[in-house]
Amino acid sequence: MIHGSSSSVVDVELDAIAKKMRTDSLKVLLNHWRAIRGPLLMPSRRQVDPTEFASVLTRVWLCDYERETDRFRYRLTGEKVAKRFGHKLSRHYLDDNTDPDYYPRVHRYYRNVVDFGAVLYIYGRLYAETANPIHGERILLPLSEDSRTVQSILGVTAEVLASNGDSGRFLPEFQKHSYITLETGAVVEETLPV
Repeated sequence: MIHGSSSSVVDVELDAIAKKMRTDSLKVLLNHWRAIRGPLLMPSRRQVDPTEFASVLTRVWLCDYERETDRFRYRLTGEKVAKRFGHKLSRHYLDDNTDPDYYPRVHRYYRNVVDFGAVLYIYGRLYAETANPIHGERILLPLSEDSRTVQSILGVTAEVLASNGDSGRFLPEFQKHSYITLETGAVVEETLPV
């Protein structure tokens, strides 16, 4: 599904990312974000309508970027996200819930979304620092009150199941990150070992 101007480089790249997605959870949230974005670089948090992605709310999370402390604070997390961490992350900081050895890496990719006004699609081993990593995918979508400066990130994480529905415990030894900058449509990809 193409949103916005069909000739937009950004829309072409977002379509390419959507085609890579393996789960409906990510597609549903990306489609909502694109619909509310319209002709803007990025939508605001006030435009987000959870009723439009109710089917995936259990996997969704929202965090604010606090520039003065360079920290990300969760505003809300769905039940599946809370279950993975053993508690709701709301009002907790990213660094409070991320293994200190992995935190610099996670903080860096959150900051890239903020600093470059980018959408980030991640595929591979997720929650690699935990006792129960998954084969999954995640998308981070920037939100802005002025359509230029990122204040929040809306995201969803989903496990990729084997074609027979069994998780199969296949765990990739990597994470592939695909960034799309919203100002130019430039794509930056990196593959990181876990």
